[in-house]
Amino acid sequence: MGGLRGALTGAAILVALAGCQSGSMQLTGGIPTLEVQRCARAGGFLDQRGRRGNLMCVHPFADAGKACTSSKDCQGRCLAAHDGGALPRVGEAAPGRCQPDDKLFGCFAELDGGKVKSAMCID
Repeated sequence: MGGLRGALTGAAILVALAGCQSGSMQLTGGIPTLEVQRCARAGGFLDQRGRRGNLMCVHPFADAGKACTSSKDCQGRCLAAHDGGALPRVGEAAPGRCQPDDKLFGCFAELDGGKVKSAMCID
């Protein structure tokens, strides 16, 4: 009886926590949920992203890191290459690289025609 009560309490806690994490994925008793299985079938992998560290399905782009001048050169966006310092300003010329995957977080500048078109930060 104690084992059943503990299992039910654990399940109730998981349900409560799952309600607090919108958009996150869960493993149920170590078994992947259907959402996690679909992610893997689509070539994705689970990773914690963003300021909140939400677990999400990430799909890598085949052209990740390829040199580019505009997003039309990439599966995703063409991002200004920077070494972690300040981003180049809008209108400045900059070398670009195709974004690595479909879940982009942090600060970045998007290129169009080899010049910065916009810059933003996504947490």
